Amino acid sequence: MDFNLTKEQADIQKAAREFARGEFDPDRILEWDRKQEFPVSIWKRACDLGFQGVHFPETYGGQGLELLDHALIIEAFCRQDSGIGLAMALSDFGAEMVLVHGTDDQKRKVLPFVAQGEGWLTLAFLEEGYDLSTFQTISHKNGNGYAIQGKKSYVTLAVMAQYVVVVCQAEFSEPGGQSIFLLTKDSKGIELEGMGDKLGMRMIPMQSLTFRRVVITGKDLVGQEGKGSSHLREFLDTARVEAGAAGVGIAQGAFDRALDYARKREQFGKAIVTLEPIKNKLADMVTRVEMARWMVYRAASSLDQRKPEDRWTILAKMIASKAALEVANDAIQIHGGYGYMSEGQVEHFYRDAKALDLFMESGSLEKSMLGDQIAGRA
Repeated sequence: MDFNLTKEQADIQKAAREFARGEFDPDRILEWDRKQEFPVSIWKRACDLGFQGVHFPETYGGQGLELLDHALIIEAFCRQDSGIGLAMALSDFGAEMVLVHGTDDQKRKVLPFVAQGEGWLTLAFLEEGYDLSTFQTISHKNGNGYAIQGKKSYVTLAVMAQYVVVVCQAEFSEPGGQSIFLLTKDSKGIELEGMGDKLGMRMIPMQSLTFRRVVITGKDLVGQEGKGSSHLREFLDTARVEAGAAGVGIAQGAFDRALDYARKREQFGKAIVTLEPIKNKLADMVTRVEMARWMVYRAASSLDQRKPEDRWTILAKMIASKAALEVANDAIQIHGGYGYMSEGQVEHFYRDAKALDLFMESGSLEKSMLGDQIAGRA
C-alpha cells in the first residue's frame, strides 16, 4: 500500500489547514466553549467553501471525493482547534446512513441540505447502556406507516437539527431486527430534554429525544425494514474513521502547541526543549501521533476500496482517541501551570480528547469488541 497522499489529497489538506488558520479566532473559540455555543458562522463559511460533505456525490451537493479526503479535512480542523473541528465533523452526523441506504428522494432532500449549509442532521441511536443488538425505542406498524415510541440519549445537535435519523427495534422482531427512519425534528410527538453541562465537546449541543408515538409514513424508512442492524454497523465503520481523524488532529494540535511552548520557555538560561526529559516526552508524543495517523489512513483507505474490516475501524478510533488523550495530557505537563489555564488552549484539547474517547464507544468497550473479534476468528 502506498501511504503517500496524492497531490489532490495534499492540496485538500493544505486548503483545510489554511482555512482553519485564517478563520478560527482564539478569542471566539474561548467564548463559544465557555457559552457552549455551536460556531455557526465558521460552519457556514466551511460549507460555502465546500469543506462539508466532500465525500458525497456531486449529484447530492458534494464533490465526489473519498472518505480519506473527508478525514483529512477533519484532521486539519481539529489540529487548529479541537472544539470547532469536532463541531464541524458532527454537523451532519448520520448523513452517511442516508447516503448509502436512503432512497433517491431522501438523498436529494437531505444531503445537499447539510453539505451546502442550509441546516443540520443528526443520528439518534444511543440509549441508556450500550447494546446494539436490542433497542428500547420501538417502531410499530401503523397501517402503511409506522409509529415510534421510546427515548434516545446523547443526541448531538438535537436542538438544532432539522432532520433526525432514528434507529428503532422493529416490533416483534428478534434481537438485531431493527429499522431506521428519517424524521423531521418538528414531527408531532418528539420532545427534547437538555443533558446539562459537559466537560468536553462544549460547542456541540447534546440532548435526549423522547418519541411519544411519533407517526411517520413508509417513505421515511431508510434502507430495508428489519435490516437496520447491518446498516448501523456499516455506518459505525465510517463514523469511527471520522472520530479517529478528529483524534489525530487533536493529538497533532496539542503536540504543535507543546513543541512551540518548549522552544520559547527558558529555564536555567536555555529553552526547555533542549532538556532530556522534555525531548523524551516530545518523542513519545510524536510517536503516538504518527501511529494513530497511519492507522486512521489505513482504515479510511480500506473503506474507500470497498474492503471494509471492522478490525481496522475499531483500531483507528481506539488508538487515535487514546493518542489524543495522552498527547494532550503531556502537552499540559510541558506547559506547566499555564497549561491548566483556558488561555493556554491545551486544556480544552484535553477536555475534547476525553469526550472523544467516550463518544459512540468508550476505549474499554472498543477493546472488548476487538477482543471478541480476535476470539471469534481464533
